[in-house]
Amino acid sequence: MHIVFVSREYHNSKRGGGIATYLHDLISMILDHGHQVTLITASDDTRTNSIEVEGNFTKINLEGGDFIIPQVEPGMITMKKFRIFFRFFSYRLKVLREVLKLKNVDVLEVSEFGAESVFFKNFDFPVVYRLQTSSLLDRNNGGVFKFRPKLIPNFFTGYFEKRVLSSADYLTSCSYSLKDWTSKYFNIPADKINVLYNPINLKKWQFQRTEESLASTKILFVGTVSYEKGVGELVEACKILKSKGIDLTLTIAGKLGGYGKNLQQELKDEKWCEFLGHITKKELNTIYESHSIAVFPSHWEALGLVTLEAMFSGALVIGSAEGGMSELIDDQETGFLIQPKDAVTLSHLIEKVLNLPLPEKSRISKNAVQQVIESFSDKKIVPQFISYYQQVVDDYHANSKAK
Repeated sequence: MHIVFVSREYHNSKRGGGIATYLHDLISMILDHGHQVTLITASDDTRTNSIEVEGNFTKINLEGGDFIIPQVEPGMITMKKFRIFFRFFSYRLKVLREVLKLKNVDVLEVSEFGAESVFFKNFDFPVVYRLQTSSLLDRNNGGVFKFRPKLIPNFFTGYFEKRVLSSADYLTSCSYSLKDWTSKYFNIPADKINVLYNPINLKKWQFQRTEESLASTKILFVGTVSYEKGVGELVEACKILKSKGIDLTLTIAGKLGGYGKNLQQELKDEKWCEFLGHITKKELNTIYESHSIAVFPSHWEALGLVTLEAMFSGALVIGSAEGGMSELIDDQETGFLIQPKDAVTLSHLIEKVLNLPLPEKSRISKNAVQQVIESFSDKKIVPQFISYYQQVVDDYHANSKAK
């Protein structure tokens, strides 16, 4: 098959997050199965176009994106932040034109996030809409944002996200939690949405977890450092434990942003807390295996690939009970679940995990690794994607002939 992906972000982009990781892993594994893949994405420098070809993979980097990365395009930052409005349609027309240039496409997948498919219609191939997380989803309560002036960009983009999904024939979701949210708030029939978990590419990771590492008091957070990710509550929980005389360290790895930079400044004199900023997967490999506990106390999360990465490293994972993480962790068996937004309760759970006997830590660690291999690995998930794409292609052409 020739499978096309359209995405606002991708691997090594300075804007890269969970969607970028999902696509990089999925594309690399689809290529391993012998299929052809084309990716249409936005250049970090919105002044440049480029095309990269490697074997069966073509990556098209488009100019004119509706975002700004200050360190890439300095100057007039305030004005450039309005690109979401004055470049919204022009960039999506560029995406459409690139799609129309492609030959022998079997199926195209595009995320609902960003509504990049707003002009898609009347192709001679099917379009799969991948639910990743709408601009309207309020991670603080798992609902929809209440209107505030600073959220106008979310409501502007969210309007078009909702519109494109209303006419979609083929929908997938990265979790049941996000499927339920979309069905409820966007009025999409639940039976139209197929859940295909984001796969983890096990070949990317070479962990050498030791029992000694599980006995350490090194705590880790990986991901965008934001309020909604619960990083503030994690820091407060660690402060509580430090006040009780527990000699722990906290490593925070991921993009900072305004909230993260303020938190970093607040903790600049605290030697027990280290901010690493954005790091590579190779660096992250060593970081995972050297920490005993990984904590992801998000207020709400569609899935959380870092949760699977940490579990596969053998870390003792504490994840949020709200959203998709609850579908990944078997509480007390492969990790631990906690209700978010409560630093005191989180401190109690971290202390409990730190004080577990080493054989119990080892049992949970091994269970987590095995669960990832059996339920979320590339060998398990990628064939499900390929099978789904083929079913969509067959269904699309069968319906086209019937018309």
